[in-house]
Amino acid sequence: MNSPDVRNAMQIDRGSSLAICNEIADRLRIELRGEHEPLPRHLTALLDRIAQISGHSNQAIEVTK
Repeated sequence: MNSPDVRNAMQIDRGSSLAICNEIADRLRIELRGEHEPLPRHLTALLDRIAQISGHSNQAIEVTK
């Protein structure tokens, strides 16, 4: 038996998923501008993994350096 969350889950196509990810990344870039600490290593590793999976270079989603 499936939970209500699973039964009502929406499927998002790859293009929509990528657009959502890009929008989130853009908003994070805007929020993180200015003086701030570098991202923790585990978050940098996760961003690298996302870039690798989605076929984008690290430069496309790099937030800080």
